[in-house]
Amino acid sequence: MKKQFATMLAATAVLGVTTAFAANPFSDVTPDSWAYQAVSQLAQSGIVNGYPDGTFKGQ
Repeated sequence: MKKQFATMLAATAVLGVTTAFAANPFSDVTPDSWAYQAVSQLAQSGIVNGYPDGTFKGQ
């Protein structure tokens, strides 16, 4: 039982870290940008893809 709990806790921690890194899909849109939330939601919805180098290049 303790081993299962430890395994689930570790998996949750790993998934949480992975999700945190996945939240910012573009290197040039920083979390303090006024457009960050909107651009992130558009990317997660598949509406915008950005450039192959991982940037958004919004003006």
